[in-house]
Amino acid sequence: MLKKVLIFIIFNILLVFGTELNFKVEQKCVHINEFSKQQIDVLLYAYLYGKEHGFGYTMAAIAWQESCSGEYLLNFQDPSAGIYHALIPGVIKKYTKYRDSKFLRNIIGQMLISNPEFASSIALDELKYWKRIRKGNFKSIIKSYNKGFSWEKNHRANRMATNYYLDISKKIKALQNFIPKKLKHYDYKTPSLDLDYSIKKEDKFKPYKKDSKTPTYYLLKEK
Repeated sequence: MLKKVLIFIIFNILLVFGTELNFKVEQKCVHINEFSKQQIDVLLYAYLYGKEHGFGYTMAAIAWQESCSGEYLLNFQDPSAGIYHALIPGVIKKYTKYRDSKFLRNIIGQMLISNPEFASSIALDELKYWKRIRKGNFKSIIKSYNKGFSWEKNHRANRMATNYYLDISKKIKALQNFIPKKLKHYDYKTPSLDLDYSIKKEDKFKPYKKDSKTPTYYLLKEK
């Protein structure tokens, strides 16, 4: 196991430091009807990834809300990264055995950005966790996905979480009309994000189980 972890870390180090990252970090989003083919691919991928778990439209809405469906993949202020803008320190704390550091944040951030399947597995796991904690109450699930437990005791956090829930709910309604029309012409596959570096090197190193919607990534704790 340790050997696999070291190999995976080294592999991602080479990707981070052997290439130059160049992608948008602005937080502006066009209307859904103006989405590019790539944005639609990301949107539908998120929907199909979560569909079997009852979170299809929810994951698509979160991808739209957080990254404009893959358009803006990094927020330095949080810091968060990927289609769903997972909080990098939170991912490190919950899913790895390692101490938080700038170096590890770079590695996890790169993984979230470059691999939609990895990012989707994190987002889905969070939604399933909050579904269990909140006993299926959708409003509480979404508020907790956004603000954890803090909204229960903090007025400002509650207001922000409520607004987040309202935004997601509005997007879900729009997607319930938008997605069925697009699915007729959609070929299920992992979308290729338009980054200025290639991740074809992964062909030689495959940390994911083939044809699995829930990948096994060696950096994470074994259950």
